[in-house]
Amino acid sequence: MDKSFQDRRRFLVAVAAGVALIGIVAGRVKSSSVSDEVPQASIAEAKALLDAGATVIDVRGHEQFADRHLPNATLIPLDVLRAAIPAWLLAAKTRPVIVYCNRGAGSGPAAAHLLQAAGFAQVVNLTSGIEGWAAAGMPVQHG
Repeated sequence: MDKSFQDRRRFLVAVAAGVALIGIVAGRVKSSSVSDEVPQASIAEAKALLDAGATVIDVRGHEQFADRHLPNATLIPLDVLRAAIPAWLLAAKTRPVIVYCNRGAGSGPAAAHLLQAAGFAQVVNLTSGIEGWAAAGMPVQHG
């Protein structure tokens, strides 16, 4: 593949991810519950962020993660995240971060809220969780 084509492709993916993140942050923050207080990402928005290299955090349990998870996701169960945010994740405060749980309404929003409070400005919760992601035919990894 031509280097200039690769550079243009990377640029377009980065722009798409940026636009998705701006739309998420600008249009989806509400104030009545924890899930309403954090930016939510649709499957398409999360896919764009994932393709652009966002950090992906699965906040479910070990067995659920082993069954299936988003590509390149790292398991940090919500209880572990509540106890201490890992140093490697703290170093990624300025990057987009996607968190998710089973259906997007429990642990995911709580984890996103926790990370927001810790200074993560670009954290989003996958609205549909892994269940909606998989039902939409999106790629999952096992193990």
